[in-house]
Amino acid sequence: MDQLSMYQLSDNHPLLVDPEKPWPWKVLVGYRAPGARKIKATRSIYLRAAGDREAESAAIRQAREMPLVRDGQKLICSRIVSSRPLDKHDAFHGS
Repeated sequence: MDQLSMYQLSDNHPLLVDPEKPWPWKVLVGYRAPGARKIKATRSIYLRAAGDREAESAAIRQAREMPLVRDGQKLICSRIVSSRPLDKHDAFHGS
């Protein structure tokens, strides 16, 4: 619950009541060129998870299966840039 306190969740958000409930998360994964350290691109991955750690590990697994190509160069997933649970203020499909 301490981890969730840093997010700006609505007062009636289900994660405040049941923090172990699987919930939609947005995880931003950084990609880099092989042999380089600098992040060259990022990709948002949306998934359901029961917490920050579970969301981040699932996003890394998913990112490894989805290579990213920029300027003709194949990039590999490097690390998590950010992650947060979605809230009712988040819009989906332009709504």
